[in-house]
Amino acid sequence: MTVPSTPGMSWDSVTSLGGQLTGNPAVAPSSDGRLEVFIRGRADNALSHCHQLILGGWSEWENLGAGTLSGDPSALRTAARRIGVFFKNGQGNLEHPWQTVINGGYGPGATLANSIGGDPVPGLHADGRPAAFFRGTDNALWHVWETTKSGYGNWTGPAALGGTLSGDPAVATDARGRLQVFFRGTDGHLWVVRQRDPNNNTWESPQNIAQNIGGDPVVGTNADGRLEVFFRGTDNALWHLPQTDDYNGWSTLSSLGGTLTGKPAVARAADARLATFHWGGGHLWVNEQTIVNGTDWSAWEQIAQNIGGEPVVEADGHGRLNVFFHGTDHAVWHTAQTFFRPGAGYATSP
Repeated sequence: MTVPSTPGMSWDSVTSLGGQLTGNPAVAPSSDGRLEVFIRGRADNALSHCHQLILGGWSEWENLGAGTLSGDPSALRTAARRIGVFFKNGQGNLEHPWQTVINGGYGPGATLANSIGGDPVPGLHADGRPAAFFRGTDNALWHVWETTKSGYGNWTGPAALGGTLSGDPAVATDARGRLQVFFRGTDGHLWVVRQRDPNNNTWESPQNIAQNIGGDPVVGTNADGRLEVFFRGTDNALWHLPQTDDYNGWSTLSSLGGTLTGKPAVARAADARLATFHWGGGHLWVNEQTIVNGTDWSAWEQIAQNIGGEPVVEADGHGRLNVFFHGTDHAVWHTAQTFFRPGAGYATSP
């Protein structure tokens, strides 16, 4: 990999948030912009979280009392302005605890589906209602969805959407307000399933949009609303597939280089450029679009060494990207963009 002499972004020093986790963390912003991090505990498989403090720094880790996990959690903030957490529990069921008050604590939640096959991945309808998508025990794509925007757990489903998945899906809302779900099929190809219209429950059949991919996809949204899908190729490089300008098709599949160990992460920075992150050679790497909505990307920059898992990324209340990952000491580690301005970057770890 090539490290540019003048990084396009600069980052804070890499610091430990403590905790002891199995797998990868999840992160979501509270309504006031403070980030919350969720993990599966290494010793007890319980769901624990910590959050940014108003005056700076991070809280201690707290067990949410939501039972045991058998996979990685995921989280997002809904139209009700509360964070919801999704995970597969020790019995294989889909559990969903959520904040009982805005910016506050969590209740016991609800069981949304029994006997799921993979980790759930949430998405938001155009009206802000959450849905959760997962690989079923039959390897098909399944989903559950909230029926109102109240945030009080009015869910229905599960219902199957077809396909044959080899891993976990990725979800995004497109420029027309439709949910689109991407997955790697057991045939090794990249597939998408789309809502026919925003906020309804009719879906198109799965469509093959790329062949012979090497890992689960992730999806980002360009400033102009075009979705862009990223995944590890069969050559272990990072590949990407943007939507065309008319939002009806897909542009040319191309490689961004790098050597990935697992699934990448993608987010849109405050200056509206997409940035991607990956775990490769034991280290954490970033590159970004050179212009907003552009097709050219920077060289790879190493921003942390000796990490132990796939990164997750989220913007905080100041618009800075924050990256979290599993350290080789099994703690959660963190770095954030140094400045809130276009082109701001990240300082490398010591």
